[in-house]
Amino acid sequence: MGMNIESRAKATLIMTTLLVVGLILGYLIATTTFPKLEKRIEDKFGKRAIGAIRQIYVLKSIIIMVNISLLFGLLAVYIYSFLRTSSSFLLGLSIFIGVLLIRSVLSLPALHAFLSTLPNFGLIGVLQDIFETIALVILFYLSME
Repeated sequence: MGMNIESRAKATLIMTTLLVVGLILGYLIATTTFPKLEKRIEDKFGKRAIGAIRQIYVLKSIIIMVNISLLFGLLAVYIYSFLRTSSSFLLGLSIFIGVLLIRSVLSLPALHAFLSTLPNFGLIGVLQDIFETIALVILFYLSME
C-alpha cells in the first residue's frame, strides 16, 4: 500500500513549495532584523565577531522558518484528515504539531531581537534545527500517503 506516482508528485510539489517559502521568508526576516542586533553584538562580542554571527543568525533563521512552514503544512494535513475521519489520533497529532509550531516560533532569532535579547549563536543549536528539519521532511512525506 504505497503512494501512486500522482500522489508522490503532489507530495513532492507541496513539500518543495513549503521548503522554498521557508527559505525565502527566513532570509528576508534575518536580513531585516539583524541590523537591530549589531550594536548589542558588537558591545558583547566585539566588532570582529559580527560577520560570523550574522552568518549563523541568517542560517538559523532560514532553518527555523523552513521548519515553521513544514509544520504549518503538517498541521493542515492533520486537521484536514481529522475533519474527514474524526480520529482522536489525528487530533493528538494536530495538537503535537501545534506545540512544535509554538516552540519553533519562540526559537526564531528575530523574536529574540524584537524582545531585545541576544539569541543563541552556537552551531550546536543550528545542528539541532537541521535535524528537526530532516525529521519534519520525513514526517511530511509519510503523512502525505
